[in-house]
Amino acid sequence: MSSTDNDTDTDSTGDLAVLRIIRENPVARKAVRYVLSRAESQNSIITRNKLLSVIHDTAQEENAVKLSFGVMFMDINAILDNVYGFQLIGLPSKNNISTGGNSSNNNTNKSIDEPLGHRAQRFILLNNAPYLKNLDDFKLLQSVRTYDQLIVNGEYVGDDIGLESTNTLESKLSTDQDLVYKGVLSVVLCVIFFSKNNILHQELIKYLETFGIPSDGSKIPILNTPIEDLIKTLEKREYIAKLEEKSDTDGEVISYRIGRRTQAEFGLKSLEVLVQEIMGLEEDQSKSLHDDIVKSIGDSYSI
Repeated sequence: MSSTDNDTDTDSTGDLAVLRIIRENPVARKAVRYVLSRAESQNSIITRNKLLSVIHDTAQEENAVKLSFGVMFMDINAILDNVYGFQLIGLPSKNNISTGGNSSNNNTNKSIDEPLGHRAQRFILLNNAPYLKNLDDFKLLQSVRTYDQLIVNGEYVGDDIGLESTNTLESKLSTDQDLVYKGVLSVVLCVIFFSKNNILHQELIKYLETFGIPSDGSKIPILNTPIEDLIKTLEKREYIAKLEEKSDTDGEVISYRIGRRTQAEFGLKSLEVLVQEIMGLEEDQSKSLHDDIVKSIGDSYSI
C-alpha cells in the first residue's frame, strides 16, 4: 500500500469519526454554530464562561449526557476543523504577557509556539484552511474591482445603497468596509511592531495621520468611525493591548503593545510575508529579512 493510500485511509477514518460526533453529540453541533456566528458577526473573543454556559444550556435542551469540557472542546474542534477548516484556540493569560523591560529574561521571553487548549479562559477562532495564493489573489482582485466601482469622480459613494446594483449591503460590509478595516489594522500593527512593541498613544495617532487617517475626531471614511473609537475596538478584540501609567509630570501616560490575539493570529512568518510583499522583495533578496525583523520588533512575540 502506498503512502497516498495510507493518507486516504487516515482521512476517511477522520471523516467517519467527525460524522459520528456530529450524529451523536448535538451539544457540540450547536456549540459550533454559536462559535461560528460569534466569530462571523462580532469577530470577538469567546470567554470560557460563555462557552460553558452555551454547552450547559444546550445539554439541558437536548437532555444530553454531561461530558467534560475537555471532551466537548475536542469534539467542537473536530467539527470545526473537518467541516469548516477552523480551529478554536486558547489565549494565554494577560498576567503572562510581557509588558516590556528586559526581553532577555527567560521568564518573559518565551515564544508562543503552541496555542493553549481547553484550560484557557478565553478563545479565538483561527482559519486553518490551506493557503492558496492564486485563489487569494483572485479574491483580492475581485474585491478591489468591486471597491473601484464605488469611487465616482474621486468620491466614495458606497453609502448610497441605491446607486448601483453592485452596491448592496452585502458587498458594502464584505468588501469596502472590510478592506479598509483590515488595512487600518495592518498599519496600526506594523507601527507598533516596528516601534519595538511599545508606542505612546500620541505617537501612534501622529503616525496614522501620515496615512491620511483623521485625528481631529472626524470619522474615517468608509468605516464611519473616529480613530479613537477604532483603537478602542482593536483593544477590545485584543489585537492591541493598552498600558496605562501614572506620571508625576505628564499625568496619565497611555501606550500600546501587540495584543494576545495578534500574537496568535498573525505570527512572525506572516509579518515577514507582509514586509516582503510591501517592499516588493524577491525570494533571494529576503533571505536576511527574518533576522532584520526580529531585531526591529522587540519582544512582540514574547509572553
